[in-house]
Amino acid sequence: MPEAQSSDSLLALGLDHIPLAVTDLAAAAEHYRQLGFTLKPGRPHENGIQNQHVKFPDGTEMELITAADARDALTAEYLRHLAKGDGPAFVSLFAPDMDGLARFLDAAGRTYQRDGGLLSFPEGDELRYIFFGQRSSSPTDRPEHFRHANGAEALIGVWIAGDDLAAERELLAGLGATIMVEGVHVPDAVPAAVARLPLGEIILVPGSRQIVPGRRIVGATLRVQNLRALQQALGSGSREALPIVQTAHGSSIFLPPDITHGIWLEFREAN
Repeated sequence: MPEAQSSDSLLALGLDHIPLAVTDLAAAAEHYRQLGFTLKPGRPHENGIQNQHVKFPDGTEMELITAADARDALTAEYLRHLAKGDGPAFVSLFAPDMDGLARFLDAAGRTYQRDGGLLSFPEGDELRYIFFGQRSSSPTDRPEHFRHANGAEALIGVWIAGDDLAAERELLAGLGATIMVEGVHVPDAVPAAVARLPLGEIILVPGSRQIVPGRRIVGATLRVQNLRALQQALGSGSREALPIVQTAHGSSIFLPPDITHGIWLEFREAN
């Protein structure tokens, strides 16, 4: 791919959103409410997709999404994903300059497709699970949609697991990310390559970290001002208290995949 962009012309600035595929949308939404999230119901989709949103003020979000029937290529793809269980299906990176991104991918010889404010790789591409968005807001967003009892206020990281992440590293470097090996918690302490962007990070870990074989997205990091709100939200139920882990970036609580529908969720209070 072409050389990395200069710091004043980065093609990706951070995370946009993570679609989390779930078999039972109503049950998953209720579980997320029990974790202290506010859910905003999604709009009707012509292909039958249903969704609910965990939205944050900066435009990032987690999206709970499901499909009941294979009405088109995307719904068929979600059904194949769900056949192996709930879990993150895609990750969207924040790319404000979509035309510049398209020119970069053209120069790299990569095939892609554009649909409105989204740009994605075709089915069968090894990077299919990565796409690009523009943190679009909705006229129906209300202040209460951004208030979460657990204190979450932004999606700032994603964890990607695979034994060969050369294509991901090449893409991220070309987008302008700085990639260095650091000590991370996922949730145990390990060294890993971290691709840093101005508004977020992508942690690259070995394939042994995959929750479901073949699924590369394994975790996400959410920023909180403090962890007390999360502790209070979790304490309202019968769930055993989760420990606070001290990391190089601050203090974190990690929610395991068995209570989050297939993804590690790190709530991080920065130093």
